[in-house]
Amino acid sequence: MILYIACSLILFLTFLRFAVALVNMISRPFLPMTSKDHDRLPSLSVLIPVRNEEKNIGNLLGSLASLPYGKAEIIVCDDGSTDNTADVVQACSKVDPRVRYVQAKELPQGWTGKNHACHILAGEASNDYLLFLDADVTVGEDLLRRAVSYAGRHRLALLSMFPRQRMRSRGEKIVVPFMFRILLSLLPLFLIRRCRWSSFSAANGQMMLFHGATYRRYRFHERVKDKLAEDIEIMRLIKKSRLRGDTLVGRKEIECRMYRGYAEGVNGFSRNIFSMFGNSVAFLLLFAITGLAGWIVLLLVSWQFMAIYLAMVIAINAMIAVTSRHRVSENLIYLLPGIAAFYHIAFLALKRRASKGFEWKGRKIE
Repeated sequence: MILYIACSLILFLTFLRFAVALVNMISRPFLPMTSKDHDRLPSLSVLIPVRNEEKNIGNLLGSLASLPYGKAEIIVCDDGSTDNTADVVQACSKVDPRVRYVQAKELPQGWTGKNHACHILAGEASNDYLLFLDADVTVGEDLLRRAVSYAGRHRLALLSMFPRQRMRSRGEKIVVPFMFRILLSLLPLFLIRRCRWSSFSAANGQMMLFHGATYRRYRFHERVKDKLAEDIEIMRLIKKSRLRGDTLVGRKEIECRMYRGYAEGVNGFSRNIFSMFGNSVAFLLLFAITGLAGWIVLLLVSWQFMAIYLAMVIAINAMIAVTSRHRVSENLIYLLPGIAAFYHIAFLALKRRASKGFEWKGRKIE
């Protein structure tokens, strides 16, 4: 009796994830096309924090140079790079006069490096909208115009996007889809803009577009200065302040190669996995135990339970691949290794929380 109750609970929780993935696929959470006139758009500051990004920053600045936007500036803040990042940025500034380079001072106590760099960038910018981009993204398909138009039309304090991920190595194909498996099966994205509850919050620091006056009033990066997952924390602040925010999934207009291998991906995701579960260790453990127990418990009952479970798991991941613009076949081929990678990430995150610190980009993070 207890075994069948456990099986029913597992199937019910899996069905909920199936329903969320289906809603996200049907609702098409993408940036729409727009025909708004370039000349009537508000002014825009593109703000890029960097630290040891000589391999990426040139690609981003090159992609920005090809995007028309009448009233725009591009400011890059160097957060203590030890490579040739500065030389690359200064070379790009000679080609695109909109590009300006600034250097962050010594990191103050109590700040993370990225939040401090973003705070400096916001102080350097004076335009109507502030677009924060990570150095590892590339943009196209008129992203600037479309994003500002969308944010203005919906009166958004914050518009964030999850870039389409470029995955080349086997390790990346195992680890990176984990982010979308959590996002697109646990949170109906349309509720971020339509529901005021802060629990319905998601954002991605790789692309965050703020209404400038609102940002200057609330000084968002300063308010989350010690947070590693500043993006989700800022979206929660937006909603708690009764402001409007939205989060979309990128297509060709914004792409990213987030990590370059399995080890780098596991290490990176272990920094912020707790934020994906509302900073709740209990919620993370429940998700992890339920997922692992599902396979074990269902093997102990009739095959029909396992068949239903497997069908829903395959459908969930196929729908997530469609919504995130990834290959369905690759998503399913690397599904089992990806599940194992999730437990690896969760283990590292719990271990690092216990040790209260780890290193990222050559800097000790407490």
